[in-house]
Amino acid sequence: MTTLAFILSVVVLYLQSTLYPELPVLAFAPFLALVCLQRPLATALLLCSLAGLVLDLVSQEPFGLHAVVYALTGFVCFRWRRLFSLETPMQFSMYTALISLVCTTTHVVLLFLFDRRIPFPGRWWMTEWLSLPLFDSAYALVWFTGPLALIRQVHRQWVIYWLKRQL
Repeated sequence: MTTLAFILSVVVLYLQSTLYPELPVLAFAPFLALVCLQRPLATALLLCSLAGLVLDLVSQEPFGLHAVVYALTGFVCFRWRRLFSLETPMQFSMYTALISLVCTTTHVVLLFLFDRRIPFPGRWWMTEWLSLPLFDSAYALVWFTGPLALIRQVHRQWVIYWLKRQL
């Protein structure tokens, strides 16, 4: 399931970098949510860093910045994973929104630490900082929960088929 989520995120990253550069989503936010909900802390941080390195390969920001941002986001949001469930689509999308909010905030803070002079008008904090997690939540609900639920259902049917066949 993690591999499928990674492939879905890479597809969105490809679409975002080639066809729709104004697409307002974090491509790996649902992947980070899935990894934090399924894996232990060490594996989750490693996979979050891997996703950040993939994003670093196509970004113009300092190399390694996204890997650090995603690892810090995974570390911060990992402790709240017990409040959310992967089985319930709305809880998964809310956890994705939380990850998106933490990731965006961490990214802005680290950009200021690296002295990147990016103008943030006051209106940005109200429009994009608050609305981007909502877009990521909808993106996770539409793009991730459908294929993941389909994979779960096929796996269940496959197990039932083989259990009945063995009897």
